[in-house]
Amino acid sequence: MRSLPRVALLIESSRTYGRGILRGIARYAHANGPWSVFLQERELHSGIPPWLTRWNGDGIIARIENNRMATKLTRTGRPVVDVLGNNRLADIPGFDSDARALAQLAADYFVRAGFRHFAFFGYRGIPFSDRREAAYATCLAKHGFSLKVFPSKPGRIPAMHIQALEQSGLAAGMAIADWLRKQPRPLAIFACNDVCAQQVLNACREQGIKVPEEIAVMGVDNDDVLCNLCEPSLTSIEPDTERLGYEAATQLDRMMRGRLVKAVITQIPPIRLHERGSTDVLPIDDPVVAQALRFIRSRLAKRVGVKDVLEQASRSRTDMELRFRRWLKTSISKEITRQQLDRAGRLLQQTDLSLKEVASRAGVANASHLCRLFRRRHNRTPTEFRGAVKTDNRIIKSDN
Repeated sequence: MRSLPRVALLIESSRTYGRGILRGIARYAHANGPWSVFLQERELHSGIPPWLTRWNGDGIIARIENNRMATKLTRTGRPVVDVLGNNRLADIPGFDSDARALAQLAADYFVRAGFRHFAFFGYRGIPFSDRREAAYATCLAKHGFSLKVFPSKPGRIPAMHIQALEQSGLAAGMAIADWLRKQPRPLAIFACNDVCAQQVLNACREQGIKVPEEIAVMGVDNDDVLCNLCEPSLTSIEPDTERLGYEAATQLDRMMRGRLVKAVITQIPPIRLHERGSTDVLPIDDPVVAQALRFIRSRLAKRVGVKDVLEQASRSRTDMELRFRRWLKTSISKEITRQQLDRAGRLLQQTDLSLKEVASRAGVANASHLCRLFRRRHNRTPTEFRGAVKTDNRIIKSDN
């Protein structure tokens, strides 16, 4: 390998997912390079550019769509790393967002919110969508729930790809709305990506279906522009695409230096779930409890207590405790603590705030009390929890 490696990147820059991968590759190259990078503006299904057959380079990172594309890339004689993860490819290691971790995050969120009816919207025949659907069904089954799946028309691979199916989905608003009207409410919808979730929201808005009161919607990719163009704004899971790109670049560097690697798919777990308006609902039939939960959430930073909840609801302690036990299987005090710890956990994960500031924003008396609560719930201190967030996102390798 020459002193300045020449690396071709066949990765679409038209979407936030591809741009995240490119940022991760850039971060690795800046820290361990420099690399001479060959990249052109492209869509996901642009195939192999003609210049690659004449290119004198050292390695390739690509979103490999099928075995035919994989064969053409391996014939170049250069090391190749896949960052699409659709299939296990002979002699080509791959990286993908972990469908099981994405689905688990969505299922846990909706179940904890109190939903009892669940649906999935995706593009049948598109591998990443099918994987997320199967994983979501499995996660819900562990909670004792079943999954309804919107009967979208399967794509004819390779005649139809994800972008073609997305475009066809723009005209499916009436079919989506008709199907949704037949489903029980409130309904929690997990969509395979943000584009699909936007199509569901469009159908609901145009047909008068209330979001999030009747139907809550969650996507994947956390495309901030798309999520905020939605009405209401779209809740979405953020994949760790930058880490995916960084790990893929690390692998390619090893291969360009002559090291042998296994042709396995490495699964990268997501970073976090971004809550927005499309899931801002409490699916509880008791309006008194639902209002109490909204009150707790809105007043959390002001150190809300049981007395405050009772005064807001104008109910007796006995009545409110019975209602909380019936609908939430917990007490008022424990629900307040749960919300405090959830908010503190998000702040520890997403910010570098001091423990004193985290405790204040979560409505906990002080940092010492926050430490005691965290030890009781997580068996670790807030500082240990924050460090674990960065290291517990284990990379999972699979052979399929």
